[in-house]
Amino acid sequence: MTNFKKVPFLTCEVSPRRKVKINLSGCNFNCKGCFAIAKRDVGRTLSVEGLLDLLVKSCQIIYGGLVDDVQMTGGEPTKDRDYLLSLIKGLRKLGVSRIGVSTNGYMLDKDLVEKLKSLSVDYIKLDLKAYTDEIHKWYTGKSNINVLRAVRLLHDYGLNFYVRTIFTPNIIDVSEIEKIAKFLSSVDKNILYRLFQFAPEQLDVKLSRKPTEEEMLKAFDVARKYLNNVEFFVYPENKISGYKTAYDPNYKIVEVRADELLENFKKIDEIAMSADKNWNVQFLTMNQVLSS
Repeated sequence: MTNFKKVPFLTCEVSPRRKVKINLSGCNFNCKGCFAIAKRDVGRTLSVEGLLDLLVKSCQIIYGGLVDDVQMTGGEPTKDRDYLLSLIKGLRKLGVSRIGVSTNGYMLDKDLVEKLKSLSVDYIKLDLKAYTDEIHKWYTGKSNINVLRAVRLLHDYGLNFYVRTIFTPNIIDVSEIEKIAKFLSSVDKNILYRLFQFAPEQLDVKLSRKPTEEEMLKAFDVARKYLNNVEFFVYPENKISGYKTAYDPNYKIVEVRADELLENFKKIDEIAMSADKNWNVQFLTMNQVLSS
């Protein structure tokens, strides 16, 4: 059992809802389109108890009290299942009423799904990168056989989950999204399926481009041929009026960043600001929080 895990930052949503995402470092995939700082084993080394202390103190400063909704993300939070399960148990003891896990699904075997079920995890966000195994292997470095199996396991065990795909033109495009939707419908037509735009700004190597509104709408329409619950999300500058699933322009966060990574975050912020002039993420450092 691993007693410690590196944590690069916490994402504290303050508007339009109050929710904390705990970013656990390290990932078993090597996705070509991923720019997440948490994909590498970086950040502040924390025990489960230390992380819970950081969470409580962060919430006290930002919200005035503990939030009701906490999601584990990454990186890949199932990479160390013992740490993840201990963290969930700790959150329950603190009184957190809504707990979620964001995962690529690769390590969601029967044993882990049963344990998540026994802990009454409230929701699972599963990223299904691609349906075609060759594309999935090229994009992530791993087969998607385990991921497809995880969809069926989550459904069979009655866990609340939804599936997410990043529309990446010429790689994970409309035809690939149709294959995913068709597969999901073979499990259950009522599975919630969410489509997001690929964001190329943070990548050093040009992989693809951001899909247009029209392309997103086409993928949305194709997926709806097979599934009853489909949503798609576009960035604020491309907001399609009338679609409730567009990104909320009132979305605001405060990050709690590991002091060891402040130079890395400075570069990330500079790139983000060059792509979006309204970029203005507020942040605290872990040292500031823990010394308060």
